Amino acid sequence: MLIYIIQNPDIQRKAHAELNEFIGDRIITTDDKTNLKYINAIVAETQRMCNLVPMNVPHKTTRDVEVMGYKIPKDTVIIDQISTVMHDERYFPDAESFRPERFIDSNGKFFQPPELMPFGVGKRACLGEGLARLELFLFTANLLNQFEFTEVPGKPITGEKVIAATICSAPWVCSVTRRH
Repeated sequence: MLIYIIQNPDIQRKAHAELNEFIGDRIITTDDKTNLKYINAIVAETQRMCNLVPMNVPHKTTRDVEVMGYKIPKDTVIIDQISTVMHDERYFPDAESFRPERFIDSNGKFFQPPELMPFGVGKRACLGEGLARLELFLFTANLLNQFEFTEVPGKPITGEKVIAATICSAPWVCSVTRRH
């Protein structure tokens, strides 16, 4: 999340403006979630962009199926790749750009389209999704409310990713300044 915020200072300014308007200098709680639409959008866009778990849990077909003309026999091990949806231009135009506004509707309300599926879909989606979403919101909102994050001169953040069982950022440093 911080990489995207640091690389897009205008997004950090918008987040700070929303936090100034609704929160001030206090700890953010889950009760604040409905008022902080832009913070929610930052979390959603971070989840869309980061692709934390590149491969989902293996499944097995229970019967012969056909998908887009391809025949998949019963008992075939399949692995869905959620990132193909979350980076699909049909659902997320300009998919390679970090744009939290894509999760704010024409009425200024935060929304999550069904194509945003970082925790999987259906009955095998992550059991901890609800708790994880709340924790991501609280962590992001409180960090942004208390601090400003900037790049360190001479030490650019490349956005390189390290790919293993999960995906994470290559090591980087930033400057952290208290806001209040």
